[in-house]
Amino acid sequence: MTKRLLIIPARKNSKRIKNKNIKLFKGRPIISYSIEIAKKSGLFKKIHVSTDSKKIKNIALSYGAEIDFMRPAHLSDDATGLMKVYSYVVQEYRKIGQVYEEIWFLSTCSPLISSNDLIKASHFFNLSKTNSMISICKFPQPIQRAFYLKNNMIFPVNKKFIKKNTQDIPDRYFHTGNFGAFKNTFFSKKKITIKRCGFELPKDRSIDIDNIDDWKMTLKLFKS
Repeated sequence: MTKRLLIIPARKNSKRIKNKNIKLFKGRPIISYSIEIAKKSGLFKKIHVSTDSKKIKNIALSYGAEIDFMRPAHLSDDATGLMKVYSYVVQEYRKIGQVYEEIWFLSTCSPLISSNDLIKASHFFNLSKTNSMISICKFPQPIQRAFYLKNNMIFPVNKKFIKKNTQDIPDRYFHTGNFGAFKNTFFSKKKITIKRCGFELPKDRSIDIDNIDDWKMTLKLFKS
């Protein structure tokens, strides 16, 4: 069985929604859904919540996550990218002799994701022969026909697609931010060629809550 580490990033001081990572969602801290989904999948040897908050740590531990070390302050500001956080976690575990074949991440704010999504994604990743994977979703409308706004007037970004029929325009996808995975070699000190695949999610399960509108929409979809 593949030895997998899951990292759930959950720093304090979220800006758009106060205390977003532990805000109550249907009566429970929203982070609890990610932990529960991960545990139910049976994929992970360790589920680590990367946080700089003792409050978040205690909540995460109460739902069955593991936190062997806290996230340092220099990796907990707005300017720090998550790849630096993941790399730090991997290196810290290597220091104590814990090496994993795959390193996954899962957003704290993805309660619509199912354990089956993660299981299917793991099979997809293993067959892909790539060293990284992200969750993706199809743009609902052809992005090639996008407009930009200037002085309250709209202009096509790319004129050649404006007169084309929708069915003649190829699909385009975006990174949903819900989850992803990396092979162990991705975090080696040697330079590697990045080969990334995308696991497609349906639109109704692809929201990674970023603002209050996302929260309201997720709540509606969750209820349904």
